[in-house]
Amino acid sequence: MVCKKCKEVLPDDAEVCTCCGAKIKHKKPKEKKKRSDVGDAVKPKGSLSSKIKIIATLAVAALAVVIVIALIVSLVSDDGKKTAEVLSEYIGQTMLEARNDSDIKVFDESKFSAVNNAMKFNYLVEDDDSVKVDGIKFPNWVVTVCLNDSDEIVTVAYTDFTTCKKNHKGQKADKVINLDNVMKNEKYRNVEKEIDLDVYSITYENAFITYTYKYYYEDEAGNEQAVRLTVTYNANMEYQYYSSELVYPDDI
Repeated sequence: MVCKKCKEVLPDDAEVCTCCGAKIKHKKPKEKKKRSDVGDAVKPKGSLSSKIKIIATLAVAALAVVIVIALIVSLVSDDGKKTAEVLSEYIGQTMLEARNDSDIKVFDESKFSAVNNAMKFNYLVEDDDSVKVDGIKFPNWVVTVCLNDSDEIVTVAYTDFTTCKKNHKGQKADKVINLDNVMKNEKYRNVEKEIDLDVYSITYENAFITYTYKYYYEDEAGNEQAVRLTVTYNANMEYQYYSSELVYPDDI
């Protein structure tokens, strides 16, 4: 470095000029601003938080679709149940009276050959959509009406074939369902909690309503044993009695 006063060449670290005695002022080097590792770092496209938001949105959308489908299935099933309830109010009256008063359109033949071959009825109402049970097409639900010789309605039955969609034996249960401890005149909702299955059919006849359930369980040998459970209620939907019948291949 050079002394500004006498122009004497001095060492870089000199504090005083050895020639004239002038004090040497050293310029402080400018500090370079350090780049922040966090603030100045280039954020990658599609940060973790964005991905989480996208995943959450997709999950909510998928759940909404499932809920909508479940509601549609439930509403379709309810249509069949409501039709059966309306027609059951005409038990003891003629089919003509039921037709005229209810405006329900009934048919004397099903669009599905399996229904015509497997079920007994005089008239029916059925869902347009179908379900396959062991490869055979059935309507999602059907309401059948049986008459006596005077053309009066004797029974009205609602059947939900979707309960056998996964297995023609019905729904899977952990064990045999036993209602021996259920008291007579117990309310329907309490009995249903004991059963915990979707109903396969509901039959209206005079002052009684019979719920039928098709299910199966694994016996000690690991074989699937099919069971038909029927539960009968009075007109006030109070429990009366039940029966449980093992079903074998020839009976299914």
